[in-house]
Amino acid sequence: MTSGRSRSTATSVAGLNDHIVPWQNAYQSTQLLGGEKRFVLSTSGHIQALVNPPALDSRSSYRVADEHPADPEAFFDQAAKVPGSWWPDYVQWLAQRSGDLRPAPKKLGGGGHRALGNAPGAYVLVS
Repeated sequence: MTSGRSRSTATSVAGLNDHIVPWQNAYQSTQLLGGEKRFVLSTSGHIQALVNPPALDSRSSYRVADEHPADPEAFFDQAAKVPGSWWPDYVQWLAQRSGDLRPAPKKLGGGGHRALGNAPGAYVLVS
């Protein structure tokens, strides 16, 4: 594999028991992306790994590490297991890379473009 095709900052999330995208395959993104990257290995399967709301009584956990060795099993062995949902960690990670919060625009559109309609958009009404 050739590393460094992209220099964008990225977070990849995979599910330990995902039956559609094995986490070891998703982990390969860490070897392809050349920018700042973060790989989160959540418990559960394909959907449950992502829809994993933070809760005090959560039985979930996730693994994350700063180093991304080429071998996925090496990542698994060295990544810290953190109890709970990965979402609060992700929110903190995003906050460190985001600008200050600001109010939403009072009027939609901008840059010479008017809004075509209210959210969520007319396309959701098409059957």
